[in-house]
Amino acid sequence: MRKFLLYSSALMVSGLLSGVAEAACIQTPSCSSLGYTSSQSCNGGIKCPFGNAWNCTASDLSTQITELTNKITEQTNKITEITNKITTIEEKIVTIENGASSSNCQIGDILYSDKSCDPNVVASKKPIGVVFDTTNHLAIGLDTERKEWSDEYFDVPTLSNYSSSSAATADWQGKNNTRLVLEYCKTNVRGCPAVEYVNSYKTDGTKAGDWYLPAMGELNAIYQNKDVLNTALGKIGGTKLGTDWYWSSSENSSYHAWGLSFSNGGVYGYGKNSNGGYVRPVLAF
Repeated sequence: MRKFLLYSSALMVSGLLSGVAEAACIQTPSCSSLGYTSSQSCNGGIKCPFGNAWNCTASDLSTQITELTNKITEQTNKITEITNKITTIEEKIVTIENGASSSNCQIGDILYSDKSCDPNVVASKKPIGVVFDTTNHLAIGLDTERKEWSDEYFDVPTLSNYSSSSAATADWQGKNNTRLVLEYCKTNVRGCPAVEYVNSYKTDGTKAGDWYLPAMGELNAIYQNKDVLNTALGKIGGTKLGTDWYWSSSENSSYHAWGLSFSNGGVYGYGKNSNGGYVRPVLAF
């Protein structure tokens, strides 16, 4: 009986030892299998007890992505700001190399094809006009032609009719006037030599359609600065402003358009089909 009990105890101890051995052989689970899939720490995350991986909730990842996106945007804005500053510096360098900018132009300055201006002749540049208005940046061309305002009498319905010389002299819409007259003449197959001439006028640095027939206010400003403009025109071989009368793009009626005598500054309504008027192209630069 005693031998049997000793044998049973031995078997029990052996079984317990075998179970312990089997438990000791169980493999440690991987972090990824337990849901620890992030290689970086995150707010509110839990670190894997068996490694350096983290378990992050979707909201935590979204927060990290948002923060990273904001940082990228901030850096992009800084790069854009630096690029803009570099561009500004480059433009200033070009301006210095090319001469004064249009904002520094004075009445009587020579306008060059790069839209810079200078009171003196710059041998390396091509002159295209002379500045007569600094507020609106306007210049006259170097050439002039004698043209009719129109080859017959008609009214341009989209163009304002000025009944007095003072009202006409307040008109500074030469660019728009020229466009309206040209559109009407093309649509209605009318001959409008004055605006057709300025519309086709071009130079180095400008193209057809850039120049226009000045309104009476603009034409009067040219007359008021006639002497200084002629001095500049003489330097660059341009045709000087004489004592003849010049057309404006300001309309008076079906029969007359406003013109200005450069002999005395008088503003008159001239018959539109008169061939005695001269045309001087104007450019807004």
